[in-house]
Amino acid sequence: MLEEKFYKQKTLPDLISKETLPSIPDKIGPYKIEGLLTKGGMSLLYLGIHPETHQTLAIKVLSPSYVTHPEAVERFLKEAQIIGLASHPNIVKLYGQGEWEGGLYIAMEFIRGISLTQFIAQHSFSLKKCIDIILQVAYALLHLHTHGVIHRDLKPENILITEDGEIKVIDFGIAQLHEEVKTSRAPAQVLGTPSYMSPEQKEDAALVTYASDIYSLGVIAYELAVGKLSFGIINLSLLPKGFQKIIGKMLALSLGERYQDIVDLITDLSNYLKSEELEKDRPGSDQVKEIVEELQKASNALLPSETPSWEELEVGLSKHKGPGQMGLYYDFFHFPNNSYVILIGEPTSSGIQSSIYTALFRGIVRTLVLQRQPSNKEVFRVVDFMTTLNRLLVEDSLRQPFVFALLLLDPLREQLAYLSCGLGRLVHLPQGVNSTPRFIGSQNSPIGTQMPVDFAETIDNWKTGDSLFFHSLETAFPNEESARKELETKLSLAISENALLSSERQADLILKKMTALAPLASQRTPKLMISIRRLS
Repeated sequence: MLEEKFYKQKTLPDLISKETLPSIPDKIGPYKIEGLLTKGGMSLLYLGIHPETHQTLAIKVLSPSYVTHPEAVERFLKEAQIIGLASHPNIVKLYGQGEWEGGLYIAMEFIRGISLTQFIAQHSFSLKKCIDIILQVAYALLHLHTHGVIHRDLKPENILITEDGEIKVIDFGIAQLHEEVKTSRAPAQVLGTPSYMSPEQKEDAALVTYASDIYSLGVIAYELAVGKLSFGIINLSLLPKGFQKIIGKMLALSLGERYQDIVDLITDLSNYLKSEELEKDRPGSDQVKEIVEELQKASNALLPSETPSWEELEVGLSKHKGPGQMGLYYDFFHFPNNSYVILIGEPTSSGIQSSIYTALFRGIVRTLVLQRQPSNKEVFRVVDFMTTLNRLLVEDSLRQPFVFALLLLDPLREQLAYLSCGLGRLVHLPQGVNSTPRFIGSQNSPIGTQMPVDFAETIDNWKTGDSLFFHSLETAFPNEESARKELETKLSLAISENALLSSERQADLILKKMTALAPLASQRTPKLMISIRRLS
């Protein structure tokens, strides 16, 4: 057994920088920079905006202190080359690379998701979900191996999972072409992350093969199955018998006993997934996990997959990535009279049944919106719409109330109309350097509780350059006025701090800051932030 100190080694110990962070540049190459995402050992990762498409990208740059470091420059250029070789849905995409006044950069796909490290800490998976994730990573490795690439640092931190369950393999900082590994004459060194390294990689980075990546994936598969990080300690007896055989072969210490080809692993995993053996291996609790996962997947599928691209508006959206996000509803509509409606809602009941309530609610709302959408010369009648929606919910046999809010934006009249039923207040930030956020209230009870109801909407001015922040945070404080006031104070500060950023970045940073605060951090209610800026 390797000594404990081996597992405490830093990854790339010769390249860990102690430099202070440089100031954030306005541009890197052609890309406008929104802010710093992360700082790695030898690189910085920024959030960038493409000047023509306005697409959000991740811009990776070599840290200034390594621009004159030959090995660091070589690795950085090699990473761009390897990402450029890959074209696969489970691998991060390359959009550009080049030089700028600060050194070298790589422009890559910005992935909205969390790492498997975070995911393992937050969730307990069904066996089928584990296998699905492993298969997606395996197909990414198949693509890499087919192109002669060995990742060499496959670990949960370097695998992102999106909200819809799609896997993305990232970070090719120490990846190597197979032919170059075989011909390398570099001195023996440790490259990788100890807990995920195969025996041959621990001995010498030049000894890695495709099977080394399979070993790393085996450790990840074990961690997914047991629901916690291993820190180099593997106990195969904790796994279901059929799965145990496959993971055991992935983790074989001897190269001769391990999977040599990722195709063989994919075949065995796929056969096990379809077999009766898997059903025998699964306890009843695992089937319950699978039902919850399927409900969550269906719930996500009912929501817009991306924010709308509207010429007059810039819309950014951020959802909290933690557990307890079932039941959230939101939608976007653009009418023939060039007005816009944005909706947020959620049932007052929580739990897995909330996703069923929301699915039914979505059908009612969308049908009603399409029936009531205005023609070129008409206007959308907010109160009339809400009155009808309330009646339909009261008359429905489910008798499920919803907190709900509707935002109508009318550029022609330079007006907005806001109506909230228990969801909270809209935040309006007028254009101007010294402007302060204004909270627009509209006090109505949750819909679906009683008939009749006299709904009250709020009308306000809405000018070019103004920003709006539409959110679901206040539902965590249904009867706590002092807590809501404190929330609004902190929300106002977060909005002011991020006023100059793009709407997408605003929504992300504001929601991240707010959900880290007590008691929102412990609340399992859905959390959503929509940022809207009027462009013209």
